Amino acid sequence: MRIRVWIILLFISTGIAQGQETITLKECREMALEHNKKIKMADEKQLAVKSLKKSAKTQFYPKFSFNGGYFRTNKEFSLFNEDMHIPIVPNEVYQNGMGVLEKNPDLIRETFVIDEEINGMPIPETDENGDPLFENYGYLPQEKATIDMKNVFFGNVGMTQPIYTGGKIRETYNMAKYGEKMMESRKHISQSEVILETDQRYWKVVSLEEKVKLAKDYLKRIDTLLNDVTNLHEEGIITRNKVTKVRVKKDQIQLRLTKAKNGLELARMALNQTIGAPLDSTIHLTDSIGNVYELKNPQNYVNTALSQRPELNALDNGVKMAESGVELMKSRYKPNIGLKANYTMTNPNPYNGFENEFGGDINVGVMVNIPIYHWGDKKHTLEAARHNKKASMHKLEESKEKISLEVKKTIFSYREAIKKVEMTESSLEHAEENLEMTKNNFEEGITKLSDVLEAQSMWQEAYSEYIEAKIEFKLTETELQKASGQLNNIVKK
Repeated sequence: MRIRVWIILLFISTGIAQGQETITLKECREMALEHNKKIKMADEKQLAVKSLKKSAKTQFYPKFSFNGGYFRTNKEFSLFNEDMHIPIVPNEVYQNGMGVLEKNPDLIRETFVIDEEINGMPIPETDENGDPLFENYGYLPQEKATIDMKNVFFGNVGMTQPIYTGGKIRETYNMAKYGEKMMESRKHISQSEVILETDQRYWKVVSLEEKVKLAKDYLKRIDTLLNDVTNLHEEGIITRNKVTKVRVKKDQIQLRLTKAKNGLELARMALNQTIGAPLDSTIHLTDSIGNVYELKNPQNYVNTALSQRPELNALDNGVKMAESGVELMKSRYKPNIGLKANYTMTNPNPYNGFENEFGGDINVGVMVNIPIYHWGDKKHTLEAARHNKKASMHKLEESKEKISLEVKKTIFSYREAIKKVEMTESSLEHAEENLEMTKNNFEEGITKLSDVLEAQSMWQEAYSEYIEAKIEFKLTETELQKASGQLNNIVKK
């Protein structure tokens, strides 16, 4: 469709359309949809919500991240707060534990400072705190038990995979999916409005073209009448006053023709603006007013509207979003379980005596978060979501009632438009018959000139009303298609 639209616009912009190019109502609709800024904004919003849906879908997948950094400290880390004396025990005690001392007095003497012996069993000497004094101690100065942590580098590569979130991720994705469908429906609403506006401007041009033709025809009839009365005046049959009356009438018709032409130019500019054509281009419209036809099975229009109106589709998806919102609030009561894996590396290396090198390790774990009590926060938000759901459902039901009423009202208007076309067509036939009879009677001298002028005026008004009635029918036809949701099918085609 876009290629054809741009070809038409190319013809118009290069000037070929000014004399030759014709365009149908269908092509006007396509060009208007292609050009309209409202549709373009709807397209961008639809792409935005589609991206949000894709973003929501990524929540199902694991997430990978890297964190790293460097910091410098001012002091070294010290493992002791003072010099340390470490007791030295014999190898046998080291290997078998302190229990071996109970049965080996010689080993006790090698290990502890002996204060006295009782029945051959040595008793260790104690310090002021009551702790035994060892025979030998190893000296560990404080200054040797430090770690150089002045320059620290660290990094972590992590993976997090949600296992169970109470349905939170699923409902978030569903809300994004329904939001995309809602935006698509709103785009269809904008398209319907653009088509209706295009039809209104298209038929406005057609109407004014017909009225320009009517004014020209009327002017020809007046010229013929003026020629006849001028001849009669020259023959002395009528007074000059009669000729003046016809000339005044001709001036009025010429003024009416000028206004019709100006109105036609403005209407064309409005249509050109709608379809994106240059304002001063002249495009010839091929669709004519055509015939009227009665509706078959009017109730089908109501049923079609309830199933196809984009407004209802948007509201229905709004209800589904509200339902997902309720489920989302329920998920806040449920635990969250996730799998987490990390590879962490640091310099200095804590796995090799804090040497100035990188060392790392892998850790894997499962995280569980169980909500216990939050002062009713979850309860209140769940109630709010439920109320929003009920409000959305009420809005949907109300809209169904209003749309059903709108369709029925438009059907009445459609029938009235048909009746108006029939009545104005009958009036036009009578006006033409009356005009023909009045002209004949005037030529035979039976009626006055004012009667002829009046009959012509009545014919012109009847013809103008007939044109307006048929244009009103065409617009009502489009309004009925919009009210019943059938303009969406036109857009899809």
